[in-house]
Amino acid sequence: MIHITRSRKIWFTFSSLLVAASVAVTLIFGFHLGLDFTGGARWTVNFHETPMERERVETFFQSLESLTQDPQIQTTAEKHYLITIESMSDDRIQEISDKMYEEVGEFDQISYRKVDSVIGQSFQQKAISAILIALAGIILFVAFAFRRIPKAINPWRFGAVAIVALFHDILIVLGVFVILGAIYNTELDLPFITALLATLGFSVNDTIVILDRVRENIRLQKANESFEDTIEKSIKETLVRSLGTSISTLIPLLALLFFGAESIFYFVLALTIGIVIGTYSSIFLAAPLLVSWKKWSDGRE
Repeated sequence: MIHITRSRKIWFTFSSLLVAASVAVTLIFGFHLGLDFTGGARWTVNFHETPMERERVETFFQSLESLTQDPQIQTTAEKHYLITIESMSDDRIQEISDKMYEEVGEFDQISYRKVDSVIGQSFQQKAISAILIALAGIILFVAFAFRRIPKAINPWRFGAVAIVALFHDILIVLGVFVILGAIYNTELDLPFITALLATLGFSVNDTIVILDRVRENIRLQKANESFEDTIEKSIKETLVRSLGTSISTLIPLLALLFFGAESIFYFVLALTIGIVIGTYSSIFLAAPLLVSWKKWSDGRE
């Protein structure tokens, strides 16, 4: 069976590459923010004329002098058009809708949604605040929960490695969705933030289970047992539970991913990726980091 802590440099390298790739694609492509954060109006329409030529829809919106930003026009799997324009008054939006009905073609409005640009900016700030507050709360809770760890190991390290694992998870999930945004125009919206916060909760729960076993095994540590051996034993003792919990959670998520509604596809995808990455980081990153940190502080690594 593989020795997880002895192979930690492999896991650290792999994680570093994933995080570096995520940061790189984010800097290159940026975030494709959804309506919740940018503000604007969005229609989902089904034109009676099928198939409706995309060029006719694009030409219509290009002819509108009142628009200062290019609209986003996408087609869904059901061949509906998803049309997003900048924030403006309800009367002006109704005028555009009526004009599109006359000049482009008759359509059924499947859904309509509007978010004011000021509210969108407020959502951005609240989303960032929610993530930062969650991270701060987690590190304080972990440090408090493990406050009776021997001073030679330092309880703050337990909180720190949990936060490193969480940042690792967030960056990788973000990187995947930045790529999806660049290729498929996948948006970062409030359901995505919800999935991200759920990922944080699942990941830190998995990490705490392992760290709690480390705490118990430190108390029972034998004279001839090194700190690395204790960490390895703790990981192995919780491995089946961690994998079992993750797999049992992933099964219904995969069912929703393949057979669920299109409207929740990316929300479920974010959760699925987050749980897989969170399980990996809890086992192969957080606990092995404690070993490296201890050896660095002892001058042995």
